[in-house]
Amino acid sequence: MAWHECPFHTGHRLEKRASRRAACRPLAVVSPTGRRISSDCDLPEAVIATSCTPQVVASPMAPVPASASVVCLAAATEAPEEAVAFLRYSRGSALKVRRVLDQIRGRSYEEALMILEYMPYQACEPVIKTLLSAAANAKNNLGMKKKDLYVSECFADEGPVMKRYRPRAQGRANRILKPTVHITVKVAEREE
Repeated sequence: MAWHECPFHTGHRLEKRASRRAACRPLAVVSPTGRRISSDCDLPEAVIATSCTPQVVASPMAPVPASASVVCLAAATEAPEEAVAFLRYSRGSALKVRRVLDQIRGRSYEEALMILEYMPYQACEPVIKTLLSAAANAKNNLGMKKKDLYVSECFADEGPVMKRYRPRAQGRANRILKPTVHITVKVAEREE
C-alpha cells in the first residue's frame, strides 16, 4: 500500500501549509490579459483612475476569472530609448569579457572607445566591435548623435562550450574546453 492510500495520511499537513502560504502572499492585481501584477507597482494616478476598478486576487496562484479588469500599464511609463547590439558565439571566456565590460559601463561612447583601444586585453576586440555596432544602430535607427551617447548597459553571458580532446601520454586523452560568449551592449543618449 502506498503512503497516499493509507487512511492515516490525510494530507492535513499539506493543507495547513498551503493555507499558511496563502496568508503570507501579498495581494496581486490582475491585468486584462490575465497576468498577475504585484499591487505595489508604481502607476500614475491618472492610469488607475481611467481604468476599470481593479480586481484584487488574494493569492497569485489563484485561477484568474474570465472577467479580469484592466490595471497595471507598466509599459506606459516612459523608458529611455536604447540602441542595442549583440555579438553571439564569440570565442572567449565570459569572465575575461566581463573584466573589460566593467571598465566601460556608464561611460560616454567616446571615452569607452578610448579605454578599449588602449587596454591590453584580447577580449577588447569583440567588445569594440559590439560598441561600434550599437552606436551605428543608435545613429541610423533612432537618429541619436554619437557624441551624446553613453554605455547604459553591457553584459556578457556564457554561450555553449565546445569540447575537444587532446591525446596525452600512455593512451590517455585530456578534454579541452573552448568557451563562447554572448556580448550585449546598450547605448542611450545622456539627458542634460
